[in-house]
Amino acid sequence: MTSRRGVTLLELMASIVVMSIIASVIMPVIMSATDAYASARLLRSSTESLAYASDQLQRAVRKAPSGADGTKIGISTGTATRVLFLDGTGFELSGSDLNLLVPGGDPVPVCRDVGQFSIRYIGADGSTNVIADPSTAHRIGFTITKDGSMISALAFPRVWIGQE
Repeated sequence: MTSRRGVTLLELMASIVVMSIIASVIMPVIMSATDAYASARLLRSSTESLAYASDQLQRAVRKAPSGADGTKIGISTGTATRVLFLDGTGFELSGSDLNLLVPGGDPVPVCRDVGQFSIRYIGADGSTNVIADPSTAHRIGFTITKDGSMISALAFPRVWIGQE
């Protein structure tokens, strides 16, 4: 009887071919899973950043000071991309950074790489755009877009609480 103590060249080639076929089938699956993870991570990061910015902007609007006569919001500048309240607080889009404005300090970035940002000043009737006189706004809405994600919010300044 003869005993075999090794692997023939033919067996080695056959095993390499089988492993190559398995690898060629599995690699696209692994690559697509990696791409899906990267996309999900970017989306999650963008969503978290947008949610944080939205929360900070809503807080700033809610804390808006009243105007000099006490019947309006204390807004010194109100445009489609900037709100500056009489107390020096506010927010603005500067380049691609969305910043909170701090009285006597440097702007604080709350969201970077913003694609689009817009502010809406809504009157007492709930639909009229009052950008011509933003101090009469009863609601301030904004929309922020980043990396294909978008968030919109509407905030009510506390100045109007208790007033009809």
